[in-house]
Amino acid sequence: MKILAKNNDQSILISSNQMFKTDLGWTDNAQEMEQEILYEIINPTENYETVRYIHSAYELLSPYDTPFQQTDIWYNFYFLNSLGNYSQNYEDVSITMEENSKMLKQSTESFFRLEFYKTNNDQSPNQTNRRLVFAKNLSLPLGERIYYTGTPSGATLPLNDFIYVPVFTGSNYRNTENMYFFWFADDSPFSETNITGNTFYMTAKYYNAKDGSVIDFVNKSKTVNATTPYVEEEDVYYKVIIDRTDYSYIVYAYNGSLGTRKGTTSAPINFYERKQ
Repeated sequence: MKILAKNNDQSILISSNQMFKTDLGWTDNAQEMEQEILYEIINPTENYETVRYIHSAYELLSPYDTPFQQTDIWYNFYFLNSLGNYSQNYEDVSITMEENSKMLKQSTESFFRLEFYKTNNDQSPNQTNRRLVFAKNLSLPLGERIYYTGTPSGATLPLNDFIYVPVFTGSNYRNTENMYFFWFADDSPFSETNITGNTFYMTAKYYNAKDGSVIDFVNKSKTVNATTPYVEEEDVYYKVIIDRTDYSYIVYAYNGSLGTRKGTTSAPINFYERKQ
């Protein structure tokens, strides 16, 4: 642009090709905004990678009374027999000793399922507010193996063979199927929800491949003639708390409030078939 001064005519001449750039910086701002949106959509800061949490170590005495740290975890499952008592015999769920010892299809395809739930703001769990977030299956062959010398029901001769019982232990040296818990390293994937935190609630079911039945378990036994109804918030769950500093977890008894630690050699996690 050029300004010309004259005595008889004062005017400003503007070239038709002149641009004042009133949108200066608009393109840069739009590109910056576009990059921010793409970053939020394509490469968010949330960490969706899961990590492995191990059962927290506890102190155990050796035969020489020398304490050492142990990380194994123990589960016991109890079925109801025909008398209404609890037992650890697969015959009570229609799997015979022979089917058990020979690991026939109905035995190998039956399994226990551990289910882990979270609730909004760690409320006491029930079927209306819980959300299933993780599960793991424990098949029969993962249980303890014993040599059975008794005579099975309906048989005339002793079995004298190995069978499996519903006792599961996980350790670094043996079965690790029920040893580890997998969850996120932080709560960023749930930043806009109410299910954050380090607390989980665990329950169990048994899926019988022989007859297709499903058995629910509770966290405490009842006497044969007990008629007191179950209270879900108190009788169904164990409480699991993870530690994100060392990626470990601890299982506690739960009856509406936090109880003692469970899962150790001296205090296993016991699940009992739910009475109707």
